[in-house]
Amino acid sequence: MENNLLATQPITHIEQKIGAIEKHTVKYDTDMQLFYDRIDIDGHSYPIEKVFDISYRYQPNEVGFLYLHTAQGVRSFFISSNPEPFIAAFREVEQK
Repeated sequence: MENNLLATQPITHIEQKIGAIEKHTVKYDTDMQLFYDRIDIDGHSYPIEKVFDISYRYQPNEVGFLYLHTAQGVRSFFISSNPEPFIAAFREVEQK
């Protein structure tokens, strides 16, 4: 495993937690990390060869969405910054 970090993208997870009598939302911020051989997100690794694409919908000053298209399906994340530098770094790694 290569441990040279190439790029990071701040993302936000939002999870619904259901208790015995209440439902609440848990929001936490983390980073999507790009390495030569994988993308890591909070302990989950996606090998580069199993990541088919990264797409997004983003407008400055609004919450956007980043979509990680993998062999296991599409994962979506909330973003609040432009992901183009991260995606450009991914495209370079993908072509090697």
